[in-house]
Amino acid sequence: MRSLCSVDMAALLRGHWDIQAFEEVLACNIKDVIAEFCLTDADIIRFYADNHLHGNMGDIMMSSAELFFKGETLSYGCAANTGTDQGDSSIVFDMEFVHGAVTVFFQLIFGNRDIGVTITRIILDDSLDEADFDPSSFARILSSARLRPLPLRFMSSYCQDETVRH
Repeated sequence: MRSLCSVDMAALLRGHWDIQAFEEVLACNIKDVIAEFCLTDADIIRFYADNHLHGNMGDIMMSSAELFFKGETLSYGCAANTGTDQGDSSIVFDMEFVHGAVTVFFQLIFGNRDIGVTITRIILDDSLDEADFDPSSFARILSSARLRPLPLRFMSSYCQDETVRH
């Protein structure tokens, strides 16, 4: 059993980590998954989210991610919230990324006009030193979890050209 240490966002900010950089790297690496997910009818997605049909949502997310990520590296976190105000058709999905020494819990936000990513928690196991974890190392970890390289048009300025893949 691996030992895990949790790194919450407040600690990251106190440690002078730029959380937006981590979110940018994550968002860049899942753009193709989001594009695939958006091919699903929006009314079906809203119905599943409103009726808490998490198994169905998980299947849609898994089928969108399996084209681009290994195994169950990127998965639906079994929670979705829909906008309840008139004119607010946003949907927020809890998501998880697990690969190697890193677990990231984040929200995938489909707004009325935009899509966003908010990291809520990062967990590192003891084999990865918190001081060595930066956006570039996170980009390498995400890259090693992918089935094929990230298209150049999706690259973040934090992603290095040469990434380690296993």
